[in-house]
Amino acid sequence: MKLREKQKAEVKLALIRAGEELFRTKGFSETTIEEIAGKAGVARITFYNYFRTKEDLALELLYETDELTSVKVDDFFEATPGTVNQIQAIITSAVEWTIKRPELFMIAVIEKMKHGLTPEHPNGNLFRRMITEAFERGQIEGVITRERSPQDLAHDIDGLYMVHMVRWYYYGKQNDLLSTLLSAVNTYLSGALIKQ
Repeated sequence: MKLREKQKAEVKLALIRAGEELFRTKGFSETTIEEIAGKAGVARITFYNYFRTKEDLALELLYETDELTSVKVDDFFEATPGTVNQIQAIITSAVEWTIKRPELFMIAVIEKMKHGLTPEHPNGNLFRRMITEAFERGQIEGVITRERSPQDLAHDIDGLYMVHMVRWYYYGKQNDLLSTLLSAVNTYLSGALIKQ
């Protein structure tokens, strides 16, 4: 990576980290772009070189992929054997992220829907891409049915994830989100697994 590209990546990461901290401590609606830029140590105008709005920055938090290299993805799949275990680990990680940032999750979901972002989009959902890869690997290993594509199967899991997350958020965050979601996903997976 060239020095200029590295500097740009560092500024963007500083803005993301500043936004994440301010959203968490002050709340999304109370945080201003000026505060984000100030906390990141850059001028307000610099913010607009990276994001059009603070909603775009919130969406970036959901899609942070710079730190997840293909080597790390391979390491994850090697360290987590079995399609069901892989999907459960990915979901657990996503739930932990959401529980720490429920307001950001909702903002990111709304922005995702407004922008029409899909896994095929350049900023596609990392969660969905990881689930898709788990299904692809499962089909190659012969443990997941080939009746539907890995993308379609991942789409269904993403739908379950979104529905349960939104319900949890709107109903006061009262139920055990992880157990509820994993139960729904395991029921779904029982239909996708090839019976041995």
